[in-house]
Amino acid sequence: MDSVTAVALIGVGGTVITALSGVVGSVRTAGIGSRGNASLEDRKSRRAAYSACAAALLVQRDAALRLMNDLDVQDLDVETAKEKVAQAQALRHDVGPTVGAVVVEGPDSVADAAEAAAFELNRWLDDLAWWVELGRPHEKRRVVELGASSSVDRVGYLMAVCREALHPDEGGQRRQGRRLPMRWDMGRNDEPDGN
Repeated sequence: MDSVTAVALIGVGGTVITALSGVVGSVRTAGIGSRGNASLEDRKSRRAAYSACAAALLVQRDAALRLMNDLDVQDLDVETAKEKVAQAQALRHDVGPTVGAVVVEGPDSVADAAEAAAFELNRWLDDLAWWVELGRPHEKRRVVELGASSSVDRVGYLMAVCREALHPDEGGQRRQGRRLPMRWDMGRNDEPDGN
């Protein structure tokens, strides 16, 4: 083999090695890019599931707060009150599928928080129905008040856990879940209204 042929073969070999390196690099870059796209799609999917669940729970929470305000009158029509309770309880049908989506998306901390918030809201609405059925006795009012406080806290905690799951790199720098003021004054010492 003469020296020109050897140089040519070395040049071709170098070109092949360079080309293979480029192909390997391109494949690796594409893999990293597809993992990045998958990660982005996962975050979008989680954000959508979390948002739908949060919206459904907030609507149910606000309906229950309005209901408590409506029930806090002396000359309450009991049949109208029962209808309003049933309407608020019907919102459970909207909450269930959204909580299920969050449970599927995870992680466990968010799934557990969503289930706990839905459970507390359901129990609170059941307590409201029970209280109305009994005629809103003053001595049983505290049960409903505790359900309200626990439900509002659980929904707020879910919001904070969702934000942490979506933005873990921000840690404690993100504003923690702000607590929305309850419209029903739970600290009152009303006299029994005879109902």
